[in-house]
Amino acid sequence: MKEGGATTYIPKSNRRYAEKLAQKKYYENRYEELSHQVKALKYYERQMREVEGKAENLFKHEEWGKLLESMHSVKREDLKMWMDEKYEGGAGHPENLIHKGSQGKYLRSKSEVIIDMMLYKYGIPFRYEDKLLLDNGIYIYPDFTVRHPITGKRIYWEHFGMMDDREYRNGACKKIRLYCDNGIIPSINLITTFETADHPLDVDRVEKIIKEFFCS
Repeated sequence: MKEGGATTYIPKSNRRYAEKLAQKKYYENRYEELSHQVKALKYYERQMREVEGKAENLFKHEEWGKLLESMHSVKREDLKMWMDEKYEGGAGHPENLIHKGSQGKYLRSKSEVIIDMMLYKYGIPFRYEDKLLLDNGIYIYPDFTVRHPITGKRIYWEHFGMMDDREYRNGACKKIRLYCDNGIIPSINLITTFETADHPLDVDRVEKIIKEFFCS
C-alpha cells in the first residue's frame, strides 16, 4: 500500500488488516462510481422532463392530430370494421383488468398495455382476449388477436409475464404446445413474448416485433 507517496508493505501475518484496507479502497471506488451514475441519471431525468411526451402529444392537438391521423389509422375498411365490432372476450377474473389501454378497454398488465399502445401507434388492427375456437373444440382467449393491416392475416400474440414462477412457466409451455397442435406456430402466426422480474418487457422489443411482422 502507499501512504504519502511512499510504499508500505504489510506483513503476511497482518493479512486481515490488508484485507480491510483493500475493502476500503473498493468501497471508495464504488462510491465514486455510483456518485457519477446518480449525477448522470439526474441530468438525464432533467433533459427527458423537457421533451418527454412531446411527440405523442401532437396526436392530441386539434390541428396536428388531423395531419397525423393516417399514422394510426387502419387502411382497410373491413379490418377497421372488424376491430370496432363487439366480440365475446375475456378469459375470466375481470377484477384483474385494471390497466387502461389505447381504446378505453382494460388490460391485465402494464406489459400488455405496452403491446396495446404500440399496435395502436402503428395502426395495426387487433382485439384483446378475443374468443378463439381451436380445431380440437377447445376455446381459448389469446392475449391479442392481430390482423395484418394489408393482407388481413390473423396472427396471435401471447405475452407470458411471470416466467420466473415454475407453475406459471409450465402453464405457458402447455399453452404454446396447444397452439402448435392446432397449427398456430411461433414466429409464423404466433408471437410470443416473455418476461421475468429481472427482465421486463420493454417498448423497444415490442416495436421491433411489430415492425418485423406488420411493417415489412
